[in-house]
Amino acid sequence: MKQFHTFTDGETIMADEAGLVSLRAQYTEYLDNYQELSGCLDDDAYVARGNGFCATQYSPDFVQGQVTKYLQRIRDIDSWLH
Repeated sequence: MKQFHTFTDGETIMADEAGLVSLRAQYTEYLDNYQELSGCLDDDAYVARGNGFCATQYSPDFVQGQVTKYLQRIRDIDSWLH
């Protein structure tokens, strides 16, 4: 049965256990991508890719914010699943 869950950052979702497991997997993939990206920030040749355009480089603050966000969301989901 789907229930409402509120992340630490205030966003609320409605999901059942299977939905939480799926969302956790998705967030883990996002986290892995941002952690990989954080290793490329010093490379002058690296630019962010979005909507097929390569125009800008992510700031270190943005990347760190995303890593923090997805780490916390994974922790939140883990607490709901246990």
